[in-house]
Amino acid sequence: MAFNPCCPARMRLLRALAAALLLSASGRSAWGLTIAVTGDVSGPDDGIVSDAILADPSVVAVLLAGDTDNASRTPLSGYQELYKGGFGRLLSKIYPCPGNHDAYSHPPFSGYLAFWRSAGRAERLYYSFDLGGWHIVSLDSPAIERGGPEAAAQLDWLKNDLAAKPKAPTLVFWHFPLFSRAKHCGDARMKPLWEAFYAHGPALVINGHNHVYERYAPMDPEGRPAAQTRGIREFVISPAGSGPAEKQCRKASGPAPERFHGGTQHVGFFALEADGSYRFTVKSVSGKGLSEVVDAGAGRLSEPPAPRRD
Repeated sequence: MAFNPCCPARMRLLRALAAALLLSASGRSAWGLTIAVTGDVSGPDDGIVSDAILADPSVVAVLLAGDTDNASRTPLSGYQELYKGGFGRLLSKIYPCPGNHDAYSHPPFSGYLAFWRSAGRAERLYYSFDLGGWHIVSLDSPAIERGGPEAAAQLDWLKNDLAAKPKAPTLVFWHFPLFSRAKHCGDARMKPLWEAFYAHGPALVINGHNHVYERYAPMDPEGRPAAQTRGIREFVISPAGSGPAEKQCRKASGPAPERFHGGTQHVGFFALEADGSYRFTVKSVSGKGLSEVVDAGAGRLSEPPAPRRD
């Protein structure tokens, strides 16, 4: 039968196809606006992790949770070489934050700043932006770890930044986790960041550093359970090419994760809705480029609207 563009059924099909293409082009999945998150980038396996991200056309942003070059030395030339392929294909979507390996240049962080500034992705070591109704914050956790005036200045900036967004659902990423049962364990020096976010309201916190995947229940800064519309939910998602860890750290303490997965590369996908609800899917990526879902779920940072009473 010849195609009739005036046929109502065919016109509905064309409109549906056009809408699907528009959603893909705009970066919106069937459920929310999608971001990808990972950290601890190193070759050659950075290619298989970036392949997993490129396979999802709905991804509009890629957050790198520190160690954006996980080498033992990180001058500008190291970043330029690393990002020729792999994550270089995603450069226009990447939002970085610094990790301890990013400091391994002279002076510290000079290679990191030169590369990410030239790429137009980060002018400073901490910053924030808005995306799909969410407020996204990238922090310099090595400065918090060192303490002193730089840490105090960043905390003051953070509190003012959050105060300017009193109702926006918040997602924050930095390198060192406060809580972790893997590799380097958690870092208690990150507690002031948690206290700032907990005073502001609920948040999603995403970290790297420990080369595993961990998901925690919503908590307060002391590690005690909290309602999802009040607490902070932490995810540790890495590595992206670096050597994966498998075992817990020797001095493991604090709350246990709800989900733990080691021994492979990891990338998380978060579909965010402007009302503070979200869904996540975390994939394990093997050295052969094979991926499988190792965790998935959903949550909400804000109370749902009260039902209407007619």
